Amino acid sequence: MQVLTRISTSHPAIVLIAWLAAMLLSGALIVHHAASAFTTTVQRYDGSESAQAEALLRQRFPERSTLDQPNEILIVGSDTLTVDDDAFREQVQALGQKLLALGADVIAGGSSYYLSGDPALVSADRRTTLIPLVVRAPETNIGKVRAVVREAADADGLRVHLVGRASVGSDFKALAEADLRAELRIGLPAALVVLLLVFATVVAALVPLLIALASIMVTMAIVTVTGTHVQAYFLVTNMIVMMGLAVGIDYSLFFLSRYRDERQAGRLSAAAIAMAASTAGRAILYSGATVVLALLGLLLIPTNVFRSLAAGAILVVLVSMAACFTLLPAIVALLGDRLEALRLPRLRGRFSGAGWDWMARLVARRPLLSLVVSATLLAACAAPTLRMHIGFAGIETLPDRIESKRGFAILQEQFAIGVISEAVVVIDADTAAAAEPVARLRASLAGDRAFVASKARVQTNAAGTLTVLAVPMPGDAESASAQAGIERLRHRHIPAAFDGTNATALVTGSAAGYIDFFRLTERYTPIVFVLVLGLSWVLLTLAFRSVIVPLKAIVMNLLSVGAAYGLMVLVFQEGVGATLLGFTQVAQIEAWIPLFLFTILYGLSMDYHVLLLSRIRERYDATGDNAEAVGYGLRTTAGIITGAALIMVAIFAGFASGELVMFQQVGFGLAVAILIDATIVRSVIVPAAMTLLGDRNWYLPSWLGWLPRR
Repeated sequence: MQVLTRISTSHPAIVLIAWLAAMLLSGALIVHHAASAFTTTVQRYDGSESAQAEALLRQRFPERSTLDQPNEILIVGSDTLTVDDDAFREQVQALGQKLLALGADVIAGGSSYYLSGDPALVSADRRTTLIPLVVRAPETNIGKVRAVVREAADADGLRVHLVGRASVGSDFKALAEADLRAELRIGLPAALVVLLLVFATVVAALVPLLIALASIMVTMAIVTVTGTHVQAYFLVTNMIVMMGLAVGIDYSLFFLSRYRDERQAGRLSAAAIAMAASTAGRAILYSGATVVLALLGLLLIPTNVFRSLAAGAILVVLVSMAACFTLLPAIVALLGDRLEALRLPRLRGRFSGAGWDWMARLVARRPLLSLVVSATLLAACAAPTLRMHIGFAGIETLPDRIESKRGFAILQEQFAIGVISEAVVVIDADTAAAAEPVARLRASLAGDRAFVASKARVQTNAAGTLTVLAVPMPGDAESASAQAGIERLRHRHIPAAFDGTNATALVTGSAAGYIDFFRLTERYTPIVFVLVLGLSWVLLTLAFRSVIVPLKAIVMNLLSVGAAYGLMVLVFQEGVGATLLGFTQVAQIEAWIPLFLFTILYGLSMDYHVLLLSRIRERYDATGDNAEAVGYGLRTTAGIITGAALIMVAIFAGFASGELVMFQQVGFGLAVAILIDATIVRSVIVPAAMTLLGDRNWYLPSWLGWLPRR
């Protein structure tokens, strides 16, 4: 760490040029590879039923993906014409020809009312018809199909919508990109305002933004290039930007604050950089290691959602640390005294610690009351967590203007056909042996409204060893009705149909995959919690030579996380204040968010605890006065912690300003948790608890006396 900083200070121009070259190369790699690096498909690598079914399909029925199975539905309607009018027919046929002109590698086939005469493809008022399409490599080719559809709608005045997994996924990706731009528009200016308040100089305030930008670009390039080999879940790009801004700016704030203090104390620039590296640099190193360790638990979960998000967050933290130890010292060395250019004197001192000193004295006089009131408040905030429902964001959470949502509404209102999701039953048995139970299953599903049994398709592999029954399901795969239907299929219909046979029937498909994802998350949640809490306890015990301080820090962090969970449920699931805040009320919290928030929040909020507790322990070792040490710790860390926390809150609030509900939930949860942790926990609960415990804060059993002093 200090070696890197010393080299960067000695050769600042070379280091700066190297980073600029890396940023330019990263930009080129992102532009070239981004189109194929990300996927909207949730993938799992566990032993769940749907994963077993998918493995069987890959092994014994790989040709199934090339069969003519409609995977997108084109909805064509008119306000003045019906399907019986020649003009309507001509327009539909012309659109069909334009789609076929894309080539067989894009449109492999399709059907229409005019070809099949199927009345199910026409609405009751006969003004709307469906055209099922077989789109090859849908995630890659959906953009070409949509371009033709939009051109036809603009030219012919038709109401044309495209609905399917690929088109819905495309809309989610487009919204994620739009939300990313909104995050930058809101989060960056807000962070800059806080930096101006902290540094009171324009140049010093802009440097952390440059560090964050460099970290984000390099990380994004790494993820994009690796994504061409192993596709990452598409939300990773937003997470990289969010975490890159948060930690890149905060770590730079730690370093620059200490550097400026050393310069004001009379040190030369090179000596001040070295001192900042040996003091603030250690805090950055420990903070980054804490975040990384907290996120490592997510890599254990065998799904691309958690692994992509965790890998992206870990990478951007590591790159941000590298930038702080190389690029930041180089910039500071090159700027010298120009770092203080464009001073804003009226802002000087806005983040002094004096305001917190009276709080420490107030809490010290009534520590028990302060602790009980604060803990009760956080417990009350956390209480709604008990009513949390988890799920996945479905089409209904998209804004009403989105094309696929409008098309989905038409399907729901005018057609009794499932097109967005289907239940796929994979039967491991000889074709002859599977025929009778499959017939019984189809008859059984005919009486279940969760399935469109009349549109079920039966397929067999060439060897006759695997049979697949694909049954369309009306509605969204994320809906409670679809998932309840899958549960009935697995636990009622299949056992009844296959009783007494040697065949094995496994269910996959979107809805089944979501159910298995929920169970996967539930299974790994306690493992991740134990791993993160256990590692943090060990690290804090080593850092402070105390078993009480780590336990107290863990409890306080859990209070912050619990309060964030409860407020998310209250706002998003129960709608309290959702409209006022500009959020969308939904029936559930996104399934991956609680566990992801826990790891991120635990890593980020522990930074503040470590910084505060380090100053308290330092003072306690020097004076032996616990109460005075608590006040000193609050006073000396107030400015940097308040500034760092406000920067994170601003960035996370920008993240919550988007239209995708999952980002609203993540941004809101992170913002309120950091705000709670940096105010109620730091200013009231920490001093109250440490005052009540007194010297017992630093209790270390004799059998741990061998631990080294840090």
